[in-house]
Amino acid sequence: MAQKVDSFNPPEVQALIARCQAGDIDAFEELVARYQKYVFNIVYQHLGDPGEVEDAAQEIFLRIFKSIRRFRGTSSLETWIYRIALNYVRSFCRRRKLLGRLFVQPPARTGEGHSFDVVSSLAADTLDPAATAEHRRLAEEIVEVVNQLSPLYREVLIMREIQELGYEEIAEILGVSIGTVKSRIKRARDLVRQKVNL
Repeated sequence: MAQKVDSFNPPEVQALIARCQAGDIDAFEELVARYQKYVFNIVYQHLGDPGEVEDAAQEIFLRIFKSIRRFRGTSSLETWIYRIALNYVRSFCRRRKLLGRLFVQPPARTGEGHSFDVVSSLAADTLDPAATAEHRRLAEEIVEVVNQLSPLYREVLIMREIQELGYEEIAEILGVSIGTVKSRIKRARDLVRQKVNL
């Protein structure tokens, strides 16, 4: 009977995982190369300090290296890596009492489920200098407010609105129900709207 390394990961990722679990250093270097940008993005979007990204990513990959043998294929490798990265970011913030800065950019699209697209919906005419200045001012204000949210709400907002993860994936990463994810996102959006007077 085939070993159950899952329906979550494509065959080439399953093979890479198996090689890493067997202690193949070359395979782990492949894993780092494959997921380095992904981890950098997670760290940057949660910490917001470019100076911290490389050191944090190295620590995260060290944790991945130490834990890879315990990976059982009950989620995608990306989701598992995200959990490790998020746990590192949480402990980093606790240790340094750091409230991260968000990478500010207007969402690339306005779609269903993204009712928080406040920044992009502010001014349709971005060629108007006054509208552009207002857009920038509001974006900065939103970042400041989001940074003041408790980690409980800040994390889900980043995952949903910046990284555009689905409710199911967020629930899996955080180990909570989809209903809990939805209620936290709604609460986070409400808190931001109240403070930014939207």
